[in-house]
Amino acid sequence: MYRRTIFDAACVAVLIAYFLHFALPALRGGFRQDEMMNMGICWKAGALKSLFANVVFWKAFYVPAGALYDLQLYLYRPGGALYYLPLYHVFGLDPLPYRIVQISILVAAIPLAYYLSRRLASSPPVAFLAVLALCYHPRLAGLVFVGAFIYDVLCGFFYFAALAYYVNIREKELSLRPLQLFGFLALYVMALNCKEMAITLPAIVLIYELLKSPSWPDWKAFVRWVRSYAAPSLIAGLLTVFYVYGKTRGSGSLASLDPYRPKYSWHNFAASNTQFVSELLFAGDAITAITLLILWASVFIYAFMRRDRTLQLMAFWIVIVPLPLAFIVPIRSGAPLYLLLFGWAMIFAKMACDLITVISKFAVSIGQRVPAAVARDAVFGNSLSKVFDRSFRIIATLLVAFAIATYTQLENQRLGVHYLNIGAETAPVIQTFRSLGLRPIQGSRILLLLKHKIFENKWNVFFIACLVWNDHSLRIWVQNANEFTPEQRVNVDYVILFSEFHADIIQSPEPST
Repeated sequence: MYRRTIFDAACVAVLIAYFLHFALPALRGGFRQDEMMNMGICWKAGALKSLFANVVFWKAFYVPAGALYDLQLYLYRPGGALYYLPLYHVFGLDPLPYRIVQISILVAAIPLAYYLSRRLASSPPVAFLAVLALCYHPRLAGLVFVGAFIYDVLCGFFYFAALAYYVNIREKELSLRPLQLFGFLALYVMALNCKEMAITLPAIVLIYELLKSPSWPDWKAFVRWVRSYAAPSLIAGLLTVFYVYGKTRGSGSLASLDPYRPKYSWHNFAASNTQFVSELLFAGDAITAITLLILWASVFIYAFMRRDRTLQLMAFWIVIVPLPLAFIVPIRSGAPLYLLLFGWAMIFAKMACDLITVISKFAVSIGQRVPAAVARDAVFGNSLSKVFDRSFRIIATLLVAFAIATYTQLENQRLGVHYLNIGAETAPVIQTFRSLGLRPIQGSRILLLLKHKIFENKWNVFFIACLVWNDHSLRIWVQNANEFTPEQRVNVDYVILFSEFHADIIQSPEPST
């Protein structure tokens, strides 16, 4: 037991070092423009409302914008506030601590994913190869380099934590006690509060139980199974129903926004999943809808022919987990595929280890055909076969790991360079606000006039101003300079003409010195 713990700890340490090799350059990054909106909405909501929103998780909370004119804001994913608000309170708009914490959360997810894989597969090589493929994927590098994807990072962390916690109890053939059930549901709700991708967890847990359970001799046995083992997934499913209903109803729901409104059709389902799989498997344009169906069918057939519960669960995983994204147009890519990647990584690791086992057994069987005179005796021959088998599996696993690492490095060099420029657009704007040296009078009305287009969404300037000045009493508005009217000059206290590198105060209630 002690040796196994040391071995697992060594594997996790190697995986963390491998991940940090790719992740540490992200420390040089800044804030992407949409992160200003994410942070700004959390700041507008404040700590108390954000905490309450994490408890009342099925509601989309309206956030008063404090704008000069009406501006509708909603706290859709309150889990992000638990990340943004403490960091902003302590470090302001210094991006380095944010990047350190984001990378640290991904590091913390590595032992969780390893432990989950280890419990499901009961195989250290499978767990090691799966997490090696999961912890850093060049196509999902945004998880590391882009702060706006913190919602995917947090969702993945809590999703893995909830599932690992559940599987750890169930693999001991125990049912969840009330306090353990509360812990599992709390982790699940936190995953939901971070991103909608988590709604698939109850289905995954229920399928895990169905695959694990023996056949029921009668209805009484089925009822006992439901009460003892299926109840946690069913309760989590009931919470999901409340969550989906609350988040998709009303004018403030996320589904009311066109980029997040599902468009249900077979075409969208097939096109989305085709792109997801192409991206994760580095397949380019080789994956078509027909190829995808054949690939899914092959995984299911192999899993059930092998009678391998882990492969069977992962076969369902790769179909069910992407469902929250499958009907969203335009098709999502990159970081949102974090959870889906786990399923494909497990399938790859399991199949690789199966292939290594087949080759090893074949080589041993060939060796055993050598005439007995070659070996001293049968006992020596059997011992030699065992040593060869173990050595071959270790070397083959290391070669597969080396191949994954090498290919990842090459793909990362080809794809990942542009991520190093994250923050190049927002950093000058933050610095320009600071260079004004302005502390507006409390309760002031401020009009920001843009000389030209700075961001795709002009309200990012609004959020940066709010975060730099850090005063909830201010009422701010942003508009293009060519839309400025004399009437507006009368209704505001400050008028600031703004570009990303320079700003001029053209009206102020304070006397100039």
